[in-house]
Amino acid sequence: MKKVYQRIMDPQRGDCFKCAICSLFGLDYEAVPNFSELYGSGEWFVQAYKFIEKLGYEYSADTLWNPNVHFLENPTDCCFNDRIVAADKTLDALTLEDGIDGLFLASVYSPKYSDPNEHPMSHLHAVICDMNFNIVFDPNPNYDGILCYPYSKLIGYNGIRAIDTFNKLKQ
Repeated sequence: MKKVYQRIMDPQRGDCFKCAICSLFGLDYEAVPNFSELYGSGEWFVQAYKFIEKLGYEYSADTLWNPNVHFLENPTDCCFNDRIVAADKTLDALTLEDGIDGLFLASVYSPKYSDPNEHPMSHLHAVICDMNFNIVFDPNPNYDGILCYPYSKLIGYNGIRAIDTFNKLKQ
């Protein structure tokens, strides 16, 4: 892993995702676009998929979710219907093959921009974690030495909200 730190600290157009991709794939900062800055909210993720495909991987549609996050983000969801998060889509289903050299692209709630008066997913932050959900790199240099991420005591998994998975493309 090549540690690439953020240069844009902005709650809406920051470059944490870009820097996490750089770090995960061992790329220089200049080699990866800042998808959220260049493309609209509906398009940036599509462009990220295309970019990662050029690196020889498919950005899988199988995002793995922290099972405790659903009710944090949708607190009234089970009031009238009992809901259970599918076990095959939770963080516990993570395998080494889902990542890049044993590392994974994860999202957490932003330590700087999380606000109890806003919806928890209003400000997400990209980090790199290992198979045991240890956050091994945070692209924001201001978070070096962070003790815990927002809601980590409530949702477990070191505060990880979700992990995006990758499939190596066949040559």
